[in-house]
Amino acid sequence: MEISNELKSFFIIISTIIGLGIFVLPYTFAQSGYYFFIWLFFLFCAFFIFHLIWGEILFQTKDKHNLPGLAGIYLQPQLKHLVWFFDYLGMLGVFLIYFIALAKFWSLILPFDPLIIKFAFALFNLYFIFKDLPIFARFESILSLGIIFVFLMISLNLSPNFQWSNIQKAFFNTQEPLLPYGVLLFAFAGTSAMPIVYDLIGKNKKSFLKINFFSLLVVALLYLIYTFSVIGFLGLNVSEESLQSLAPYFSKLFLIAAVLFVTLNITFVDMAYYLKRGLIYDYKFSPKITNLILAFSILPLAFFEPLGLIKLISLVSEVFLGFNLLITLLIYLRLEKKEYFKLPTFLIIFLAIVLFLGIIYGILPK
Repeated sequence: MEISNELKSFFIIISTIIGLGIFVLPYTFAQSGYYFFIWLFFLFCAFFIFHLIWGEILFQTKDKHNLPGLAGIYLQPQLKHLVWFFDYLGMLGVFLIYFIALAKFWSLILPFDPLIIKFAFALFNLYFIFKDLPIFARFESILSLGIIFVFLMISLNLSPNFQWSNIQKAFFNTQEPLLPYGVLLFAFAGTSAMPIVYDLIGKNKKSFLKINFFSLLVVALLYLIYTFSVIGFLGLNVSEESLQSLAPYFSKLFLIAAVLFVTLNITFVDMAYYLKRGLIYDYKFSPKITNLILAFSILPLAFFEPLGLIKLISLVSEVFLGFNLLITLLIYLRLEKKEYFKLPTFLIIFLAIVLFLGIIYGILPK
């Protein structure tokens, strides 16, 4: 049965957003208490607005450009290089997060050195990048349903031992009220899916609105279900990457399936393609030179073991992702007219102020 383009778009957004971020949400809730829900609601609304802004920009821009190219067109030509620098470092930061997390996940089922796991993961992804093969591009719906199924199964298996007293303890444990900002910024990030959605449905305002709202809603509900289930079961004794704390309670077969689905869902091929497109379209590099740049950028990351996972996620999202989203807002403000998604200027300025303060907070030593 042929899947409609709207449904394909829905699954693409979900598979782009859901990934590693969901595993760190229980720990974030355990450390921030009720602030977690305030930030979750705020960033759900904020990302819906970001998606509409991307829609407006894409609907109005004829040529293919990444964010740096768009900044050069709509803001200031020389700004393209600064945006590219932040974009590039931010993506490498995300790759590094994936390396660290996947090494921990695969060590639960394979007795290999973490360095070997990270290096193998890098080579696996680079192969598809060099070959220009959009890995699993035709299976977004299967991967989306698979990853949703995995997390729902985890929640279902934990439910018999769910204790509301654990939720209450976590709810009032407000040690780090600002922690959810960076973590949820990372967990909701998925604007890179917008160009693909645009290619599928075109300038269909009604479909674009509906697809983005319901995909973000499904993501938010899954985040809540998983977070409540894990904290209700483990209480405050949850690790940064919750799968490690849950591993002793699940069969080896289920762990293998969970790690495999998560790995397939967070391959960084699509993000590397984003960088590759930018180097080719915005800077006119040849595909061969672009491949070399990506290889020499990504492979060394396998040898790094910097901050804790939560700290690294917060730094990358607050500073680099926050900067990219801020530039996106500025581009929207500079559009001569808003033909498709007209949003109040005060709302855009408010979000810009929040992102700017988030960048400052991310830079400050903790």
